[in-house]
This record gives sequence, C-alpha cells and structure tokens, in this order.
Amino acid sequence: MPKRNKRVKTCKDNNLSNLPDDILHQILSFIDTKFVVQTCVLSKRYRDLWKTIPDLSFDSTNFNRVFYFKKFVLDVLNRRDHSVDICKFSLTCRGRINKSFMTKVIDYLVSHNVKHLCLHVKWGEFHLPQRLIACNSINSLVMETFRPEILPGNWFGFVGLQDLHLSKMQFNYESQQPFDPFSSCQNLRNLCLCDCYLSGFSVFRITGPQLITFNLSNFVLANPGRIELLAPVLTSFSLVKSIPLNFALVELPAITNVNVQVFVPFQFFLSNPSRQSVANTLTNMFRVLRRARFVTLSYGTLKILIDAPNGLQPSPFTELEKMKLKMQYGQNSIAIPPHVSAYLLSASGYRTTLEIQVER
Repeated sequence: MPKRNKRVKTCKDNNLSNLPDDILHQILSFIDTKFVVQTCVLSKRYRDLWKTIPDLSFDSTNFNRVFYFKKFVLDVLNRRDHSVDICKFSLTCRGRINKSFMTKVIDYLVSHNVKHLCLHVKWGEFHLPQRLIACNSINSLVMETFRPEILPGNWFGFVGLQDLHLSKMQFNYESQQPFDPFSSCQNLRNLCLCDCYLSGFSVFRITGPQLITFNLSNFVLANPGRIELLAPVLTSFSLVKSIPLNFALVELPAITNVNVQVFVPFQFFLSNPSRQSVANTLTNMFRVLRRARFVTLSYGTLKILIDAPNGLQPSPFTELEKMKLKMQYGQNSIAIPPHVSAYLLSASGYRTTLEIQVER
C-alpha cells in the first residue's frame, strides 16, 4: 500500500510539472512571491521557474522584520529573468518605506513595462518620481493611504491609465478654482474612491471622457464642496457607506445602473431642518442620475425620503425599468408610504418592476 500511494503521488506531481510554463505561471500568480520562490526546491522543473513569472506579489506580513522583507524584494528583482516584463506587481508594506528602496523598485517596474500596479504602503515623505507618472505601460493602478502631495504638482499623469482605485485618501485643496486631479487620465474607464476625505475647495471635478464606472465608498466631501461629474459615457454609478453628496447638475446621458446605499449618522435626524437638508441633497443627486434604468436603494436611503418633513420634489427617474430596495431583516419597512412610491416610480409611468431584497 505505501508503494502504491507513492506511485500515485509521483504521477500527480509529474502531471503538474508537465504543464506549460504559462499555465504554471498563472497558477503561481495566486500565491505570494515568497512562497513562489520556495517552489524551487520541489524539483529541477521548478528551480528557475520563479525567475520568469510575470506576476509578483510581496507582503511584509510574511516576514519577521521589514528589513528582511525589503531585502527579499530587491533580491527577487535582481535575480529574475530581466528579459521578462512585469504584468502585475503588488507591494504591501506595513512599516515605513524609505526613498532608496522605493526608488529601486520603481526604476525596475518602469524599465520592465509594468501594466497593473498595486501599492499598499505608508508613503511618509516619499514622492512618486516623474518617470513613474509618465510610464505609458501602466493601465491599472491601486494605491492606499494616498495623498496628492506625493505627486509632482499634486496632479495625476498616467496618461495610459484605464482603471484607478484610491483608498484612505485625503485631498485638501485650498482654492476656489475647480479641483480636477484626473483630467490628464483621458483613457480612464473605471474609477473607485474608497475611505476618502476631501476639503478646502468649492468644486471637485471628475473629467472622464471615457469613464464608464464611478464608485464611491465611505466618501466624505466637506461643506460647501460639490462634485461636478463630466462623464458623457458613464453607465454605472455607486455610492455606499456615505452621506448624500452635493452634485452639480450635469448631464449623464448614458447612465444605466445606479446603486445608492447611503449612511446618515443619527444626529442628522434630530431636527426637521437637518432631515430636510439631507433629503434635498439626496433628491438633487437623483436629478443628476435621472436617466438611470436600473436603480438599487438601501433601507437607509429610503428612510431619508420617508422622513423628509416638507415632502419630496417631482420624481426624477423618467426611464426607470427596475427598482431594487435592499432591506435588512427585522425592519418593519416593507410598506412604502404612497408619497415615496410616487416619488420613485411615477415619472416612469409606474411601468417599473419593483424588487424587494431582504438581507440578514
């Protein structure tokens, strides 16, 4: 029995080893690069395989000290096959980075035409060099703890960028002029801003001639700032875990899917003026999104409409086909007041399909 088990195991190992390099690269791309390098001890087949993998992922939590982590990252970059470009590169470092380390990493990425870049680091005083901003190969960028100060001139370059995800971001722009940080990203198609706080300006402008999806999560825009969304081909908009935002009234002729799941602190409901102010901001935002055909609203969003002291504006959704209401289990909220249902559905001639989803 032990021999038979050994033969079966050997057969399985050989079958895996016989796969083409590109298939093995794809399998290894789901594993942290530290463990990918360790596969070199498995057999001759894997001895140098890690040197040609195009996707690299480094996480400092897999090391006892940040010093060893940085040394490992640089060793891998120095010893890999330099004729192979980098497709995806992910760097997660919980300790403070230093200029020398990041400069070496960025130089290597730029010279090897990185396409998808993910940086979860504490930037400190480090500034992104112009050669990275001007790198035309980058079409996907994820950055954490982002501040505009790390960019030359506080503006994005990345002219080839198609997908951008910024999290834990702070913008403080002391000017009455519109703040339009992504205007140079003319090819941007997907934009996600998560855990962000913006202050100090009157207009936060998103210029996206090719922008298709725009997602905001836990997004705070300090008063009296407003968002101006210039995106003629935008089809999908999502706002979750945020208070209603003040939007400038603009045309979004292609908007199709809207997901609004706002979160309003309890103090907003303590007085009639506060409740009405929040309701006005929400309904004004709906006017910007009025051409949407598929709309999803949370119970918290619906409650703002229900509690508006002075009623609601005329229904904005003229082309609505389906309305989904996401309710929480145990909330006695299935019965929607007539004035709220009229606000949501009447402009579409009550032809809308209404779906209620109860979540535990």
